[in-house]
Amino acid sequence: MDGGDLNVTLVGVGVLQTVVYLLFIRAIDLYEREELTYVIPVFLWGMTGAVVISLFFNTLFAAVLSAVVGAEAGQALTAIFVAPVVEECAKGLALLLAFVVASVVSLRKGGIEFSGVMDGIVYGSAVGFGFAIVEDLSYYAQLGEEVYVVRRIFGGFGHAAFTSLTGIGIGLISWVRSPFLKVLLPVFGLAAAILMHSLFNFMGTFFGPLAYLLMLLVLLAYIFIIVFWLAVERRTIRRELRDEVAAGTISADEYAILPTYFARTFYYLRLILSGRIAEWRRARKVHEAAVNLAFTKRLSRESYAAPQRRKVEILRRRIAELRGEPVLQFGS
Repeated sequence: MDGGDLNVTLVGVGVLQTVVYLLFIRAIDLYEREELTYVIPVFLWGMTGAVVISLFFNTLFAAVLSAVVGAEAGQALTAIFVAPVVEECAKGLALLLAFVVASVVSLRKGGIEFSGVMDGIVYGSAVGFGFAIVEDLSYYAQLGEEVYVVRRIFGGFGHAAFTSLTGIGIGLISWVRSPFLKVLLPVFGLAAAILMHSLFNFMGTFFGPLAYLLMLLVLLAYIFIIVFWLAVERRTIRRELRDEVAAGTISADEYAILPTYFARTFYYLRLILSGRIAEWRRARKVHEAAVNLAFTKRLSRESYAAPQRRKVEILRRRIAELRGEPVLQFGS
């Protein structure tokens, strides 16, 4: 098949694969799942803004380098040294904006904010998946079906993995006390994303398919990171909600199931199967607010503690209102 002759079915499968990847990554954020109203715009930025910025600067630098060192060397230098910087910065811009917007909205209304490793992976993956599908379609148009299929099968998580490092750096801003670390961690995350992207492009340029072996090792590392961070979140929920039982914010039975995702899921299933739909809906909202309360209490001990403490009170009031109880005032 010629490079310019696109198979509509194959393109559709690739787009569907991207959507499945996006929903899967969001789903494994077990305790504080990000709202689609934030995830989708980040995904769309990857497909549009990041692609346009990258196309402009990559083309510009490729033309300059090709004029200086020749076409083949210019393309290789662009792939290894220019594209990773341009593309990771373009994708990272969406993560920074999402962090700022989510933080402002969260502190005003008590909603979920962009914080922690899992949030960074979700948002980084979202913008990466959006960017990757457009890039792969471009390769399809230029180089044909085989290249597209290989990239979709073996490299679908590539851009997501790179940009997740930037996302992790941004997500950890709220989890550290030092102002120096609040600046250093996002910069370090971006630098790591650029380095990993550059290494992958270097492997692809000089060693071809061996680059996907590197990607496999990266994905295994991500599995370890995800499992580790979910354990951190589970411990945080257990520790921060312990005194909320004594205060009456949550019950002892709720405290027993909130740190365990599967226990909560089975509880919801029992409510649904017994026809208690209204109770299921209310329980989900209460539990979501309680988990958010746990993480907010953890963050309230870092900088910006006063706004976080206000958010703690908002969440406590929300839980009481969802139960139809009188709103009590708690200490910070």
